Amino acid sequence: MAASMKGQKPELKHYLRSNKLPDIYEALLTGLAVMCPDDPLQFILDKLRNLKENGIDELNWDMFVEEYMKPPNKVITESNLDFIFNLDDESMIDFIDIPVNIQRGQGYFGGRFEGITKSRKIWPTPEMYATAYGHYNMSLKNMCFSAWMQYYLHKKKKKLAMEKKMNRAALHHAHRILRVHLNVWRDWLRYRKGCQAMAYHKLKRIYFVSVGIVLFREWRAVAKRNKDQREYFERLERGENVDDEETFGQGDGDAQDKLSGQLGIELAVKVFSFLDIADLARCACVCRSWKVIAYHSSLWNRLDFSKVRNRLAYGVTDLVTTKLLSKCRPYLIHLSMRGCSQLHSATFTALSECRNLQDLNLSECKGLDDESLKLVVKGCKIILYLNLSHTHITDASLRTISKYCHNVQFLSLAYCKKFSDRGLQYLSAGKCSKKLEYLDLSGCLQITPDGFKSLSAGCTMLQILVLNEFPTLNDDCMIAIAAKCTKIHTLSILGSPLLTDETFKRLANNRHLRKLRIEGNQRISDLSLKAIGKNCTELEHLYLADCQRLTDASLKAIANCSKLVVCNMADVVQITNTGVQSLAEGSCAASLRELNLTNCIRVGDMAMFNIRKFKNLVYLSVCFCEHISEKSGIELLGQLHALVSLDISGCNCSDEGLSSLGKYNNHLRDVTLSECADITDLGLQKFTQQCKDIERLDLSHCKLLTDGAIKNLAFCCRYLTSLNLAGCKLITNLSIQYLSGVCHHLHTLDISGCIIITDKALKYLRKGCKKLKYLTMLYCKGVTKHAAMKMMRHVPALKYSDDEIPIYYGYK
Repeated sequence: MAASMKGQKPELKHYLRSNKLPDIYEALLTGLAVMCPDDPLQFILDKLRNLKENGIDELNWDMFVEEYMKPPNKVITESNLDFIFNLDDESMIDFIDIPVNIQRGQGYFGGRFEGITKSRKIWPTPEMYATAYGHYNMSLKNMCFSAWMQYYLHKKKKKLAMEKKMNRAALHHAHRILRVHLNVWRDWLRYRKGCQAMAYHKLKRIYFVSVGIVLFREWRAVAKRNKDQREYFERLERGENVDDEETFGQGDGDAQDKLSGQLGIELAVKVFSFLDIADLARCACVCRSWKVIAYHSSLWNRLDFSKVRNRLAYGVTDLVTTKLLSKCRPYLIHLSMRGCSQLHSATFTALSECRNLQDLNLSECKGLDDESLKLVVKGCKIILYLNLSHTHITDASLRTISKYCHNVQFLSLAYCKKFSDRGLQYLSAGKCSKKLEYLDLSGCLQITPDGFKSLSAGCTMLQILVLNEFPTLNDDCMIAIAAKCTKIHTLSILGSPLLTDETFKRLANNRHLRKLRIEGNQRISDLSLKAIGKNCTELEHLYLADCQRLTDASLKAIANCSKLVVCNMADVVQITNTGVQSLAEGSCAASLRELNLTNCIRVGDMAMFNIRKFKNLVYLSVCFCEHISEKSGIELLGQLHALVSLDISGCNCSDEGLSSLGKYNNHLRDVTLSECADITDLGLQKFTQQCKDIERLDLSHCKLLTDGAIKNLAFCCRYLTSLNLAGCKLITNLSIQYLSGVCHHLHTLDISGCIIITDKALKYLRKGCKKLKYLTMLYCKGVTKHAAMKMMRHVPALKYSDDEIPIYYGYK
């Protein structure tokens, strides 16, 4: 109110003061605030009516307040009220009353009053003079300040403009200097580019000449090799005796030591790293330079006695191991003694001195007992990987491991029958339990649910758990694992038929599962796969072989696992084309690389049409899928250009389908055509001419194949490493002679049931196939036992029998 009255005219202020309007307002406001009537409006009307009747002469601020409600002291004075309404403003003008004719009348409130005419005279007060002087003084100051500010801004503007010009001038000067340097650099660059162009053309010419020379030499070598092959095959066909002749392509007559003479020590060591212990020992005896290379420390930080246990005359004994361990113990990190059954305390004592050992494999060591293991782990305290499978350790060994092996992360106790639940309790209570990530308890049938509960309570950091061949494994065991071991991402439970959907639902709730392997479980259903597909979005590897209750709904459930790489549904006979279609339309189609549909007898041509959507599929197996036709099914597989390995055993494939398969996909490396009875020499010839990079080929029980097919195979596929000819009864010694003359990289050969082959074939193999490691000759009546025993000296793994041909071979 005070702020609003300051700007009003003095006449208005005088009117308010003369009619006591502020006093009326004060009395009404006080009455309302103190009495608090139920009807404020009616209260105001009654009081105004009272004023109108009685007049305003006796007006007081508390006249509307009852006597018992009046305060003893007056808080607001008249001076305060005048201040509120700004009635004491000095700007009000003094009035001088001049008596005139008195007019009688009646006011609003009914009182009689006499009219008085007043005249105004202005009398400036000293305060008004001071105010006027201050205003004038302030105007002068504002005018001077404004003029000074304009002058200052003008000078500042000129200064900024000058600075801007100077900056532009400095920038222009810098640009001129840079332009001069740039021109100099351009000239130099043009000169250097010219020199480089001349050098490039010279080097390019030299390169093309060199490439031409290399290509010409290689072409000459290939032409010479092909000529020698043709001559070799022609001599074989003419029946000439080539038994005593040197097999072509073996050696170039140069006996110079290129390894130690031309290669550096690093490359030589890299070459020697592919040799085993026995070969390194033999190389050390060749010459001094080879001895230096063979004794390089990096070659002896990894020892694998399992590879040479059958090559040594007396096997791996304490004398051999102690001698080698004493020489390489300072830098030995990885050691494998798998299957070395002749080791005793002397070896384990020497082993305990290898303080830097981190990886130790004592699997199938029959001489290992609790005392020997205690001696080893006491000395080797930084072991990270420990394999004790197929040994006779007891609970005492597990107690020793928990006490001394504080850093072990990998532990295999597979098929160790003598430890019990107490051993797992020791293991879970040890210091290594919080670091253990991998545990293999396959075949440990003595473990009960209590043992698994103890294990899960301590080993909560487990990530990989292997429980294969565990027929007594039930839901109670796995539920205890799933409740505490929530970080498991890889689980293998092959051969556990008692597990139900409840186990896999609990495992799926952990959401970390990436690899799952199940086999031979007839209780698991689509409900488990739905839970896994919903929760385990990181799933990469799924192996569900021989789970008969699974249907197409399982494939539909896992179709949205966008990171799925391997899917094995072998022997799941209820899968149809619909399930494969759901898998192909899901988000896993872009990532899937391996698919196994072996013995899925309801899968047909429509599934092959949908399989084409797996653009990154590398491995495919559709063995014994009888509803896949040759034209509508097999030919479509040729459109999978990323496919490298294919297994169509037992399918309806003949020469036409095999030819089409090789025509559209010549990148195949591994092909299995077992029991494709309609394939003949012509079909195999067309296929091998198109797929010359075949490395592994299975032609078992293709009974129409003859020596002509093997001739074309040997001529076209020179890098063949594995060949299966079991059940090919028309194969003769000539085929083996073809293979031994050309396929020098062959290391696996199966000629079981080839009844025409004789001892002469083994002679060809010894001369031509120097890298042969696995040879199977079952039911070969033409091969004598003496020849087979002689062949064992050259082939590490040889299987031989001269028994009668089994009925399932189908020989008449």
